[in-house]
Amino acid sequence: MATVEVKNDSKSVDVPDGSLLAELDGKCSILFACKSGSCGSCKVKVLSGMENLEAPNDVEKSALETFATAPNERLPCVCKIKKGKVTVEY
Repeated sequence: MATVEVKNDSKSVDVPDGSLLAELDGKCSILFACKSGSCGSCKVKVLSGMENLEAPNDVEKSALETFATAPNERLPCVCKIKKGKVTVEY
């Protein structure tokens, strides 16, 4: 199991290795609307553990460019965690 710490909630959520971070929906206060990488509502800053996330796929790359995100920002709805721990805030 991988762990995602959501700083805004002061809590950690366990998710299966290799899963989409959309697994966090309903388990924390990150807002998930479209769940397809098109709205940006779930955008988070990765504070630590970026190496534990898979590289952005084409859908996420396009959305990150559209929303002019910083290099440490990701969209959990289409982002996969490989393993380990990731700390995010929104």
